[in-house]
Amino acid sequence: MENKLSLEQMEELLAMHETAEFNVDLDATMATLVDNPVYELPALGWRIEGQHAVRETYKRLLHGGDVHNLWADKRVHATSPTSLAREAYVYIDTPEGRVTGQYFVAMDFAGDKIAGERMYMDTTFAKAMADILGPDFGDIPGVTRLEDTVPTPKPRLDRAATHAANTNH
Repeated sequence: MENKLSLEQMEELLAMHETAEFNVDLDATMATLVDNPVYELPALGWRIEGQHAVRETYKRLLHGGDVHNLWADKRVHATSPTSLAREAYVYIDTPEGRVTGQYFVAMDFAGDKIAGERMYMDTTFAKAMADILGPDFGDIPGVTRLEDTVPTPKPRLDRAATHAANTNH
C-alpha cells in the first residue's frame, strides 16, 4: 500500500528530525527513521544502508554540524505522494571561513518515518561533508560505493527515436 502524506505532514516530520539533529540527539534523530533506512550521497559516491551505518553517519554528521555551525535555508519544497524534494542553501564554518554551499535532497517516507535520502551537493558542501564524515567512512559496515549499486548502463540507442517513443523521459 502506497503511503501518501501531505506537504505539511512531510514538513512536520522533517521538523522533528531536524530538531533532533540541532539538539545533537542521535537517538531522537534515529527515531524518525524506518528500521532499514537507505541514504545515498552521489557527490561523494556513497550508499549507506541499515541502522548501524546510518547511525554512524548521523553520529559524525551531528557532531560535525555542531562544530561547524551547519545551517540550511530551504529554497524549494516539492512533493510526490511518498517523497519530499528540498533545495537549500547551506552555511558552514570551514578552515577557510564561513562558506555557502547548496544541496538538493529527495527524502522518501514510509508511514510516519523517513525511509531515506538521496542528497546531491555542490562542490563546496561536498568538500565540507567529506571532511565531516572522515577518511575512514567507507570502512563502516553498510557503507558501500554507490557505483556498485546503480543499474548497469543501457545500450547505446537512437536517442531521437527512443526519446519520441518513450513516455517516461
